[in-house]
Amino acid sequence: MIRIIRRDEPEPLARARSQQLARIATLDPSADRSALLVGYKHAEVKAKLYAAQRKKCAWCEVRQPFGSSPVEHMRPKDGAWRDVPDVPRKPRPRASPSSPDHYWWLTWTWGNLLFSCVRCNDQGHKANYFPLAPGSAAQAEPSFVDGVLPAEAFDTAESPLLLDPTEADFDFLDHVRWEPSQTGLARRLWLWTPMAQSARGDATIRILRLAELAEEVQAHLVRAILPSIEEIEDHMASDRRAAGVERWSTLLARALTPAEPFTAATWCGLQAWMPQPRRDAWGLPSPPRPSLLVSG
Repeated sequence: MIRIIRRDEPEPLARARSQQLARIATLDPSADRSALLVGYKHAEVKAKLYAAQRKKCAWCEVRQPFGSSPVEHMRPKDGAWRDVPDVPRKPRPRASPSSPDHYWWLTWTWGNLLFSCVRCNDQGHKANYFPLAPGSAAQAEPSFVDGVLPAEAFDTAESPLLLDPTEADFDFLDHVRWEPSQTGLARRLWLWTPMAQSARGDATIRILRLAELAEEVQAHLVRAILPSIEEIEDHMASDRRAAGVERWSTLLARALTPAEPFTAATWCGLQAWMPQPRRDAWGLPSPPRPSLLVSG
């Protein structure tokens, strides 16, 4: 993931929110609202998210075509699953129209929308997962007052376990690192695995099943990073230090831009294949952390 900053809310989203909430306000509190939770997929909404995320899925950072990828809710609109995959927890609550685990009122909230790929959005990955940190109370379902939801209904003060790339000061590497194995083999054969650095990192790895991306990450690093590393090593071994420094700078500028896929894994690969002692000896600057490469 890379930090995402959304720009101004699209007008069609604000219009849909006003219209649909007005309709829901007329319903009995126990009525099924699901048919009215529409209007957030407007083309302008999707286009702004797509541009802010540099054409990448918010979760896996893989480049995506515009047409086939969905607009996803961070807080699910139709029932939140509070467990984490493969971690025993209390059973999921059965969804009901008035369940406090619903976030139906955030269906049209700009800060709750992300552009996702089909894989990350499906039932085996993000789906409706939204577990909270121990001790964090779930946001209460709001009630209409004179046909309007109170402003505090849109203040999300929970502490989610799933990482949110739109959070202020978000840094994926504080929570997840891609670490190599089989390092006794040739570098192109190294395998890369996401390793949790925090409870939130662990939950995110499990929910998004990031380990499934290992082959894609390996292929990306071998294709896009390793040849440049080998070229720099050759420059340094042949006493062409200036050329090696220039090639390293070019590599960082190309490989760690917000539009590139797998920037966190790329940073980890650069650290593993060009460790700090070697960088110091050759006068190479450290790779910038992807959190500094703001997408938006």
